[in-house]
Amino acid sequence: MRTELAAVPQAEHVHVRLDPETVTAAYVRQRRRFAAWVATLDEATLASRTRCAKWTVADVLLHGCDVDGWMRSIWSGTLPLDTFDPRTTPHESVMTGRSIADREVRDRYVASAEAMAADVAASAPDRWGLPSLVPAGPVPWWMSLLHVLYDSSLHERDARLPLGLAAAHDPDEETVVLAWSLAIVGLFGSDELDAIVAGVRVTAGAGLVTVAPVGDARDAGVPVLRGDPAVVSDALSGRGSLDDALDGHPAIVHRLGSLARFFTTPL
Repeated sequence: MRTELAAVPQAEHVHVRLDPETVTAAYVRQRRRFAAWVATLDEATLASRTRCAKWTVADVLLHGCDVDGWMRSIWSGTLPLDTFDPRTTPHESVMTGRSIADREVRDRYVASAEAMAADVAASAPDRWGLPSLVPAGPVPWWMSLLHVLYDSSLHERDARLPLGLAAAHDPDEETVVLAWSLAIVGLFGSDELDAIVAGVRVTAGAGLVTVAPVGDARDAGVPVLRGDPAVVSDALSGRGSLDDALDGHPAIVHRLGSLARFFTTPL
């Protein structure tokens, strides 16, 4: 039975019209899929470069362990960090862990991913509305899980694509990751926004951002930008060109690029 979306817990500043059951299932699949591949990696692959300019594959995995640890603390009611800057804090944390051997990082990641996947798989709807926190602010628990899925899915692609390996194709995962990518972009930019982007509608204005998958549905007067959801999510976070990922509407594409510019502009 699908969840009644009107009953899904939302944050005050962002509403994401997704079924938490879809998010939790996609999270479990992605973490176990990525971990199954990671468990096979040798030292040469762990030392390979990724799409993250400063990180190897092992660094990406170390970051994944960091995120898991931070979220476990938040979910237990403890703030793990005094401050967080998404441009600097993750890399600073990775740097402190580089003394750990790559193989040990690999094994820690596999264990952490399975522990998180098992925890989420066992979660019931009464957990969805528990208070949580992400860089975008206070959110219900299921939305913080969505943020972790967004981060993990992008980093799986960061690790695999430079090795010439195909990225997994999971339509539900691609849709929810795109939805959260657009939610962050909506929160980040100051200009109003209303567009359908690769099948997900995003509206931003008057202090509230709303995102909702709409598929092929259309509303008169709402601009439609087409593209591959996974490629668009990459570009929204600074991994590739939004001009190449989306067709038409240059002003909207520029507005959608606010987060990518934040990440790619030198400090």
